Amino acid sequence: MSVLDIPLRKALQLFYANERLRRSVLKDDIRLDHKKEAGGTRSQGGDFYLPFWTDVKMHIAGDGDLAQMTIARVSSNQNFKRLYPLLKDGVLELLNAKLRWSNEPVEIIPQSVHGNLKINELNATVRIRDALHARVRGKYTRVVYPYFSEEPGLSDEAGRLGLWAMQNALPNLNPSDMRLIDPLRRVFFSPETTPLRGDEEAIFVDRYTTLASEWERIRRE
Repeated sequence: MSVLDIPLRKALQLFYANERLRRSVLKDDIRLDHKKEAGGTRSQGGDFYLPFWTDVKMHIAGDGDLAQMTIARVSSNQNFKRLYPLLKDGVLELLNAKLRWSNEPVEIIPQSVHGNLKINELNATVRIRDALHARVRGKYTRVVYPYFSEEPGLSDEAGRLGLWAMQNALPNLNPSDMRLIDPLRRVFFSPETTPLRGDEEAIFVDRYTTLASEWERIRRE
């Protein structure tokens, strides 16, 4: 049932991926599901991006330098060699040029942000895990969720859907504080830069319904 219980970043990837990529990702997920059903494990060795995101938080809090930490990560694991430097460059550009945190004191709130978006029509759950929660200059906060996929990049519509999902999965936080970042494209989405139009829920459910139908079709093949 993996497609009905997935991270937001993966939902956005599959909503907007071309047919070839979407089918490839779904087939891999179904194979892992079958492996688990046969008594194995569904794990693929952990979250590839978690060490990088941990380093981003340390960098923003002033507890490390992302460039140096990325070099260390690559030295310890050559699987990080290609993507981590690209992600590092994108995050640093966003921080320095667009999010404007480079010269402002930032406090990382110790407890990361987690939440679930329930899609009742599909009995599905879209998960937000480990979003960065930061207080800037002690005056305002930001909740930042990363999209890491190489393909596809996030369109404005995808950005709006991501923000809508964040706001509904994290109802106890200020909706205007939400930020969705796409480091590989050096873009970010906020309610100010990408205002919601009111049709996000309908689009989200429609795309999710299509995705779930395709997953079911491939699973039966």
